[in-house]
Amino acid sequence: MRHPDRDILNIGQFITALKESRDGANHPIWYRGQDRAAWSLIPGIGRPGNNIAAELATIKRFKQSASQYLPNRPTDDWEWIFLMQHHRAPTRLLDWSESSLVGLFFAVQNPVHDDHPAAVWCLDPIDLNKKSGHNRAFELDILAFGIDRVLDNYLPDRINERVDRLAPIAAIGPRNSPRMVAQAGTFTVIHAEATSIEAVGDQSHIWRLVIPAAERSNMREELKLLGISEHSLFPDLDRVALLAKGLVA
Repeated sequence: MRHPDRDILNIGQFITALKESRDGANHPIWYRGQDRAAWSLIPGIGRPGNNIAAELATIKRFKQSASQYLPNRPTDDWEWIFLMQHHRAPTRLLDWSESSLVGLFFAVQNPVHDDHPAAVWCLDPIDLNKKSGHNRAFELDILAFGIDRVLDNYLPDRINERVDRLAPIAAIGPRNSPRMVAQAGTFTVIHAEATSIEAVGDQSHIWRLVIPAAERSNMREELKLLGISEHSLFPDLDRVALLAKGLVA
């Protein structure tokens, strides 16, 4: 990895570690929080119990049953996959954020995992794409769903047609929901094999900051003081109702 693992005990240390890990680079950095530091960076459909080969059948079933609930149908397969991801169906997408505090929130938010260290993974998306064979004419250009045709090779009906297997890549997509805007969402996507993001190339595009188990609860409190909470990152009526319930419960 680009940097060795580093334990983070509070928000102040988190900010210091972020500054020191930049190394003066001007590339954007994306962040992903995971409840357990030991977990690999594998999207839902590539984890044990799921099957990438079943993705197309899953999408067909989702389309069949979801249409009645949608005022506006998605216009292409990527939009359907974003919708599935939004509603926690297994896909080949992995969620990232351009906000480090969003990444930290998702790392420590769930008290169920408080007996285990969490991690905020830091990704250089431009470096990942270079390692995956995608050099851009403009250094800071990042692939975009619906614009860059190279991403068509990652569509569900295409991945099994290719004899060769492609490496995971990073891409931005339309932020077409309040949740996507609030979370500053971005994505990585795998091809036909469950290749983890940290396993690509020499791993110098990735590193992580580790939150020890004993510090998770305190980190949640510090994030709350900064206004980073489930209510701020999930701006929908369900969360508003939960907040109201919490005031009177």
